[in-house]
Amino acid sequence: MAAMRPGLCIGALAMRQRGHSMMTRGDLLRLIKTFMLPCLIGAAGGFAFDRLGLPAAWMSGSLVAVSIAAFAGLNVRVPEPVSPAIFLLLGTVMGQAVTPETLRLALSWPISMGGLVVLVPAIIGAIVVYLTRVEGFDRSTAFYASIPGAMNYVMALTIGSKADARSVVVVQSFRLVLLVAALPSFLALAGLGAAAPKAAVATGSAAWFDYPLMALLAVSCGLGMERLGVPGGATVGAMLASAVLHGTGLVTAAVPQPLVLAGFIVMGVLIAARFAGTSLVELRQMLRPSIGAFLVGTGVTVGVAAVVAGLAGLPVGKVILAYAPGGIEAMAILAFVLDMDPAFVGAHHIVRFVGIAVLLPLAARLVLGAADRT
Repeated sequence: MAAMRPGLCIGALAMRQRGHSMMTRGDLLRLIKTFMLPCLIGAAGGFAFDRLGLPAAWMSGSLVAVSIAAFAGLNVRVPEPVSPAIFLLLGTVMGQAVTPETLRLALSWPISMGGLVVLVPAIIGAIVVYLTRVEGFDRSTAFYASIPGAMNYVMALTIGSKADARSVVVVQSFRLVLLVAALPSFLALAGLGAAAPKAAVATGSAAWFDYPLMALLAVSCGLGMERLGVPGGATVGAMLASAVLHGTGLVTAAVPQPLVLAGFIVMGVLIAARFAGTSLVELRQMLRPSIGAFLVGTGVTVGVAAVVAGLAGLPVGKVILAYAPGGIEAMAILAFVLDMDPAFVGAHHIVRFVGIAVLLPLAARLVLGAADRT
């Protein structure tokens, strides 16, 4: 595990914290105070991006600001209960965007789902060629660094291989950071985005009865999905519960906007926490390979998405976001912020994750051979 230190992913942070579960009240207070600083930095970054009129400002601004702080040596530890709580909150928020029209458009999803069969091998192949021939990576490291998404699962396989785990986690983390920071602006500049949705505001005293119902079902479904091992279970379960409640008209209330913005800010902190422990020297060494791999993967994604969107009659921007090689939670949240059908985007990322989880061990054996396992 020592090799993962320069770029701790969120899962590794949680494992480390579970090892120190016997914490005093003073330890807890210090942990909260430590976490408040990156949250304040994230809020400042989000505010700055919002003032600049950038899309997805509060999450991408928080991400950029806290990433800079992490590279400068700031402790950006994330308390263990934060991640699932934020995923449940934002899943509930995303479910508000699901309408009967969303279900009607789902009839076109099989075509775009089929595009994943072409997309995933194309991304892996293109990035492997770039990293091995241009950046001098060994084949094993390049292969695991090229896998689109499913980072924690990929890292679990990487540790048992001959790949350089440090390089894999930095390249994978950089790709997610660049996606969240740059993709909204790219879509807007290319004319492929949509105006961010305004949060619905319920009126009348009945709205107050909606909140306990939303919270109860979102938490129950989210934790249930997590227990079943569903990828992004907390987010997906909460989103499904919220979608059913809002789509059927059982509730009309929306999550209050200040709480939504706070969720976006903390989500940026969670992603930036992947860079905890990465030094500036290591950053400089991995900067070019990471950016290059991101550009290659994004180029393949945009090309395949454009073809599939034309065949399925779907908006190109929405398909790009559904195909983008990032995490389920981050991409689905971006879809909500950009008003690009989070249910569609989330469904495609779940299918891709499941496909990778099932086929990656076999693909690694076919591509790298049995000698790759240590």
